[in-house]
Amino acid sequence: MNSRRAGKQTYKPHSVRKRRQRIIKRLVIPAVLATVLISVIVVVTRMVSTKIAENKEAQRIQQMIQTYQNTFLPNVTINGTELTGYTLEEAHQALEQKYAARIHQEVTLTFGEKSWKFVPEQMGARIDLASQVEKAWAYGKTGGEMERYEEIMTLLEEPVDLSAELTYDRAALEQFVLNIKQEIDCQPVNATRRIVDNEKFEFTDSSVGYSLDAKALMDQLAGVILTGGADRIELTPEVLEPNPSRQELEESTILLGECTTSLAGSSHSRTNNVNLALGYFNYLEIQPGEKVSFNKVVGKRTEKNGFSKAPEYAGTTVITGIGGGVCQASTTVYGAVLRAGLDILERHPHNMTVAYVKPSQDAAVSDDDKDMRFQNNTDSTLVFFAWVDSVKEEATVKIYGKPIDTNIRIEILSEVIQTDIRGGKITYEQDTDGDRVWYVDDPPVLLSQGKPGMHSKAYRVYYDLTTGEQLDKKKLSEDVYEPQNDIYLVGVHTRN
Repeated sequence: MNSRRAGKQTYKPHSVRKRRQRIIKRLVIPAVLATVLISVIVVVTRMVSTKIAENKEAQRIQQMIQTYQNTFLPNVTINGTELTGYTLEEAHQALEQKYAARIHQEVTLTFGEKSWKFVPEQMGARIDLASQVEKAWAYGKTGGEMERYEEIMTLLEEPVDLSAELTYDRAALEQFVLNIKQEIDCQPVNATRRIVDNEKFEFTDSSVGYSLDAKALMDQLAGVILTGGADRIELTPEVLEPNPSRQELEESTILLGECTTSLAGSSHSRTNNVNLALGYFNYLEIQPGEKVSFNKVVGKRTEKNGFSKAPEYAGTTVITGIGGGVCQASTTVYGAVLRAGLDILERHPHNMTVAYVKPSQDAAVSDDDKDMRFQNNTDSTLVFFAWVDSVKEEATVKIYGKPIDTNIRIEILSEVIQTDIRGGKITYEQDTDGDRVWYVDDPPVLLSQGKPGMHSKAYRVYYDLTTGEQLDKKKLSEDVYEPQNDIYLVGVHTRN
């Protein structure tokens, strides 16, 4: 046999192996060469494509840079003014024109018939545009191509607004505003009221005042300088209202309440005492919230103070005393105060009923322990008029002021509960002149008939002035008046 075995392999002759190797080489080498050639072609193709793309990108970048070579880049502004497409010289001209118009802008300030001209240039207004224009121009104009390109691309995403500061002379602006303030500012003129006669008043006119807010106006005009604004400004200073105005004063001079009592049958001395006491209230002005005491206003009832002897109540009888009749003055004041709606702080009834007012509408006073006090519970000054009319034999008190409620009418109502309260006592007085009884053993002579006592109430009743409907009824007092004794005269002489 021509073949040998080595283990499991079959022995092949050397010549066969060599031939096979040559065949394999002839097949592999071309394949490798083809693969290498393909790889080279791919690499070269890619390099060529990349180079072409790079050339195109470079051309695009150069074109973009060239586009803005002589103009401002997009999205670069100065104080909001767009500069895209402007040359450096054009930007200077445009901005100078814009701000020159603002600096020379004439603004008219008006108030009423007064007017003032405001020109920013006169306040030293100016703006430094040159440095900001140069700064804006520098964007995209310095550095290499890529640096300039990147700056352009950044601006497209992040616009830049440069600030050219407009300045002015603050002292000049302040003086301008203060001059205007001096012309506008004025204090309000309050109305006045003067009593010229009984129940007659004279009023003076009132006027408003003005106060210009200088700081607010300075800020407004500074805004005109810095950012522009309207060419006309109407000034609106604070209005200072008079206190009071004439209208308010006239509305506070309305008859609130009055009371008239009869002096029929009164002696001259008694009438004099009533007139003297009321004289202290005539033209009296009472301020809001003020408390008034009849006794303090009138003072002590003495001869030194001008008061005379006249009949007056003393317990359940009538005597002659200094100041007799003053209680009628206090009662007349009380009646006016009630009808004016004022607050009563103190009031006392007489021991016995009086003839000049209805039951429970009287107000007894004395130097020692009885007073009539009230308070001005309105928000205006009250003016009292009080006098005696000797011809009509009347005492009158009137109160002027501002009504608490202009739609309210007040009436005073007396309600008698009992009228037959009897005393049964007799008072004896000596007839020293012997006009009616001479001897002590003569029968007493009746001087004055007594009267029964009384139980009564008084109310303040409120009515709607328009409809007459009763709105409220408040009790003022409940009084019990003692009966008045019969008074007899007795003689003082003895028989011989």
